[in-house]
Amino acid sequence: MRIRTLAAGLLTAAFVLTGAVISRPALAQNVFYIEVPKDGRIYVFANGARYDAFQKSGGAEMGASLTRPGYGPNGETVVFDSEDAVNLYNFKHDLPGEYFPKPAEAPKSPYPQGKFSGLMFGDYFFYDKWHADQVSATNTTDVSRQNGFWMRRIYFTYDLAFNEKFSTRFRVEANSNGQFASTANLNPYVKDAWVKWIYHGQHQAMAGIVPTLGFDWLEGFWGLRHIEKTPADLYKIDSSRDFGITFSGPIGHGFSYAGQFGNDSSVGSEIDKYKIFRFEGRYERNPGFVAEVFFSESQRPAEQDRTTAQGIAGYRNKVFRAGGQYLWQQRDSGIAGTPNLDLGIWSVFGVWEFLPGKADVFARIDDVKGDLDGTDTGLPGANTIDYLLISPAQPFQTYIFGGEWFITPSIRVGPNVEWVKYDNDPDPVNFPGRDEALVYRATFFWTF
Repeated sequence: MRIRTLAAGLLTAAFVLTGAVISRPALAQNVFYIEVPKDGRIYVFANGARYDAFQKSGGAEMGASLTRPGYGPNGETVVFDSEDAVNLYNFKHDLPGEYFPKPAEAPKSPYPQGKFSGLMFGDYFFYDKWHADQVSATNTTDVSRQNGFWMRRIYFTYDLAFNEKFSTRFRVEANSNGQFASTANLNPYVKDAWVKWIYHGQHQAMAGIVPTLGFDWLEGFWGLRHIEKTPADLYKIDSSRDFGITFSGPIGHGFSYAGQFGNDSSVGSEIDKYKIFRFEGRYERNPGFVAEVFFSESQRPAEQDRTTAQGIAGYRNKVFRAGGQYLWQQRDSGIAGTPNLDLGIWSVFGVWEFLPGKADVFARIDDVKGDLDGTDTGLPGANTIDYLLISPAQPFQTYIFGGEWFITPSIRVGPNVEWVKYDNDPDPVNFPGRDEALVYRATFFWTF
């Protein structure tokens, strides 16, 4: 039994209805077929346009074709314009039909590929205790016993991958006024605006408004940015973003490197000739041990340069992570005869997801102290920390603890406490005995 293709069956029906002679051009049910003997060969066409081009070129223009030597009735070479022509020829000459598998379609490129995402978090807060009666000379707000809702951060992000090598991110952030000002509307600004180039293996370069190296990785390891920032960010040792360029990549066996050159002006454009260099080396296993060393040198006006170094070590598995950090920064005074300020920050934390995907508990302790030529001092600028106003007059410890309930993987709520305990009264003359700050929070967090 010979195989008959669908095309051949349609052609048979056309021949019965029209009485066409197959040795001359025929058009039946939109099927074209013709054989052209030429120079000892037989040219077979199932496409009218291909046949016209062949005729107009005097037989020189055939295009893509299938050639079968000795396939003709008298051993002629037969040239077909297509696979359909083969089966029509086979049907006419009472030869078996043939199956020609179609080539697999090439997969469609997933690029360019973009997505929108967002993140929001805030608190219901109750400021139980504080070290003073007003925020500043120009802001007479008494923070003690204040309570209410605030939205601390809103992120709206668009990520776009141009291809396997190039991608970009644009993120807008909006936040409340964390200084307890009378007007506290959300203020938007550009948080991220960078392009990334993966230029060799996993080695990459980023340029634009990029995350800084001082705590970008640690923030992910801590994993509770919505509860509180990491120490370098919270205590304003460095900014969370900078306008510059970053190079990073793996070294092998869990080791990686990163280097950054930037303006040291946060998300702003260049405003002076002074720049910052940041360097980072890391060892990381997941699960397993992690460690990081970091160093930066910041050039500032009036020779008030800053040198920063930190070391981090920790461990994590699927449900638990813990880490410790020491952060040191020297702030040059730039004034002859005036000593430089050395800041030292110790921090330890632990997070236990005791119900995986449903609930966790956490605790963290920071110890912050300045040294000015052998004299203990507080943290300059501590009173400008958003949502947690701290006195710059004394060294202090910050205790953070609480828990979270995962309503869904993307929605969390959690009670937590931040307690700041000073080594001594920040203002013993005006506020004796007020040596602590205590804030109760119910934090809400969701992503989309």
